[in-house]
Amino acid sequence: MLDQNIKTQLKAYLERLESPIELVAALDESDKAAQIKELVTEIAELSDKVTARFDGNNTRRPSFGVAKAGEQPRVFFAGL
Repeated sequence: MLDQNIKTQLKAYLERLESPIELVAALDESDKAAQIKELVTEIAELSDKVTARFDGNNTRRPSFGVAKAGEQPRVFFAGL
């Protein structure tokens, strides 16, 4: 989903993380949900400090949130 240039830039940014984060997806059966799952997985593969979870409980689906590890997401994204 992400081109190599974006992956390189994002990986450099993720290396600066001071503590682990989680990308928490709340999905449904739509095509957009499959795209969000792919995006979240790709981002998590770029850094050991990023974990992908697919057990989100946000009522707006499909979406994903960003959280400190072990906490609830505070920022959510519902579009690509």
